[in-house]
Amino acid sequence: MIDSSQRLWAIPIVTESNLRDAAFDQGYRIGPEHAAGWIFFRSASAPGEIALAAVAAVGPFFLSVQHAGTAREMIGRGFDQATPCAKGHSAAFVFTDLEQLYVGVSQAYRLSMSLPTLPLERFQEETSGLGETEAEAVTRVRIGQNIFRDALMDYWNGVCPLTGITDRELLRASHIIPWADCTSDAQRLDVHNGLLLSSLWDAAFDAGLISFGDDGKPIASPALSDVAAEELSIFTAPPLALTPAHRENLVWHRLHRWIAD
Repeated sequence: MIDSSQRLWAIPIVTESNLRDAAFDQGYRIGPEHAAGWIFFRSASAPGEIALAAVAAVGPFFLSVQHAGTAREMIGRGFDQATPCAKGHSAAFVFTDLEQLYVGVSQAYRLSMSLPTLPLERFQEETSGLGETEAEAVTRVRIGQNIFRDALMDYWNGVCPLTGITDRELLRASHIIPWADCTSDAQRLDVHNGLLLSSLWDAAFDAGLISFGDDGKPIASPALSDVAAEELSIFTAPPLALTPAHRENLVWHRLHRWIAD
């Protein structure tokens, strides 16, 4: 962890312009405001503010994140931490160049848009006028599944983590605990109850032919054919980056969906 407490100086105009571009280009367009060497930005759509700072025009660069869930996720994904963060924020991160800073700010925006409770709030808003008829129930599910897919696309950066596929038409929003088995809309729309998988992986996961262990590694069912296992490259696929909430939901999947024999 890098200590930035003695390294944040008055930011040169050219560097401030770069930091403003990094924020604006990734969706943080309210600001800037200055305090204690940080430049603060907010978004009209994503919750939580961010703050940016730099030692010099060539870096290193710092990103401070207010949203606690976003901070936890970025720490879990291996972003290099810095200390201290901006006042009232949850964590700060350090980047060697502007390109890496852009990645970090983009990740912060995507995560804050996908994490609870924003998808649920959007669902409640878009379904507030629906009644209890069968047709309206179908509409409610369709709206929820579309919101869930959007949230997973943000959370996983639009990439199947097992194959690297980015073609939207080939990506599926895979519930770990299926929509019908969830006990609440909050659970149905929680990104930790989902995986963004390419279509073949999604079909195998939904059918219980594969699951995932606590280490994120795929587990093949005895019912999975050798041909399917080879096509999935199941024994060489990278492990998923899982949170404790993912692991808890996958316990349910292994107990109720995975074909053990």
